[in-house]
Amino acid sequence: MSEINTAIPGQQLSVGVIITIVQDVLKKWYVILASVLIAAMLTFVIVDFTYKPVYKASATFVVSSDSPTSTSYTNLSAANSTAEVFKEVLNSSILRRKVLEEMGLSYFDGTISASVTGDTNLLVMTVTGSDPRTVFLMCKGVIEHHHVVSQQALIGTVMEVLSYPAAPSNPVNPPDILGTVVKVAIAFAVAVSGLLAVLAYMSDKIRSRKEADEKLNCYVLGELYHEKKRKTLFGKSRKSILITNPVTSFAYTEAINKLAGRVDKRRHKGEHIVMITSVLENEGKSTVAANLAISLAKKDKKVLLVDCDLRKPSLHLIFDIKELGYGTADVLKGKAKLGDAVKYLKTQNIYLLAGSKSLKTATGLLNSEAMKNMLGEAKENYDIIIIDVPPMSAASDAENISELSDASLLVVRQNAATAEAVNDAVAVLERNSHLLGCVLNNVYGSDNFTPVYQYGKYGKYGKYGKYGKYGSYGYGKSNRKYYKASNDEENT
Repeated sequence: MSEINTAIPGQQLSVGVIITIVQDVLKKWYVILASVLIAAMLTFVIVDFTYKPVYKASATFVVSSDSPTSTSYTNLSAANSTAEVFKEVLNSSILRRKVLEEMGLSYFDGTISASVTGDTNLLVMTVTGSDPRTVFLMCKGVIEHHHVVSQQALIGTVMEVLSYPAAPSNPVNPPDILGTVVKVAIAFAVAVSGLLAVLAYMSDKIRSRKEADEKLNCYVLGELYHEKKRKTLFGKSRKSILITNPVTSFAYTEAINKLAGRVDKRRHKGEHIVMITSVLENEGKSTVAANLAISLAKKDKKVLLVDCDLRKPSLHLIFDIKELGYGTADVLKGKAKLGDAVKYLKTQNIYLLAGSKSLKTATGLLNSEAMKNMLGEAKENYDIIIIDVPPMSAASDAENISELSDASLLVVRQNAATAEAVNDAVAVLERNSHLLGCVLNNVYGSDNFTPVYQYGKYGKYGKYGKYGKYGSYGYGKSNRKYYKASNDEENT
């Protein structure tokens, strides 16, 4: 899928990255909403506080010449000349002082103006101000007292009142508070969304296969695309995604089978115990572990799936097992033998050792001699043991179990953990066991997606890309040659 050029020089946004940015913005809807509400309230207060109503009262005069031989032309000329003189009269301090004295006021903060109506001899006087009563009285006062000043200035002109002013009831500039608030709210929503989008774009999270190749210090096994929890054949929503479920998409099933093939290929001889973990919670490690076990069992292998996430066991929910009986904790506590606690799941053709109760003393059990003995017994009876362990950020359980495991697999959910956190986890797993690699899970908008399945570009000419700036976690320039050689060997 082609990449989309952005306005940022030297930068490109893939479809997957754009989708994750939109998701990040939508996840922060409460930030956008809070910003919009605050902006709307502040705008309402400011507009209401700064609003000054303006009222208007007007009177119309008929201007004519006092000459007995006056015509329409002379009346029109008289109106135009009178308007200019009358403006000076209205602004006269003498007239204002006279009107204010009659009204019993000390000042008037409004304006008084005059203008001719079109090509007529009608002169309109307009008074505006913030108080409707004062405006009305001022307009009326000018009509009654303007002759005091205009008697000498308007010689030869007659002004008769055609219409008297009416008391103004509504301001001529009604406040558009709602419109202003809506405009400001929309502007803030766009601005905050844009800021969140920029912050999401600058995030160090893994959002695409390309970023995984460039930033992570481990082999990228591939991508597992987002799979919707479609309804079952009986109309009920399924609680989990299993490749044995007929409603699971063919693309997802084939992606799991491809992942199982790569895991099986990268396991060294004698590596039976494969630990699956993630950096954060809710990255889909348990679902990946369950489906990986099912897929490996298709290769005529006897597979045991063990739920060692004793704090939040979930495998019994994924397989919808209501009557569990003995679980992992019972075996570790010596309350049951391994053979009595393991259940065979005929539909999936795997063996399951699960648990349903949350334990606060999980670390002590998982780091005990009983754990070593249980795994030793399992190796004698099963070809592959898949262990689902807690996230590495939640507790030290994953680090402890990795020392007892032969190999490990890291599940990295798209747009969840940062590259720095993933590389820290990679360093720990590489130190304690054979890290098979990582798988990018729940991928939206992959640039390499095809209608069937595809795991993306593994770099030019079989190379799996650069390993980014995170070499400081024990996988710097000196080790990139190792990864490059390992990846080239995988493509042959």
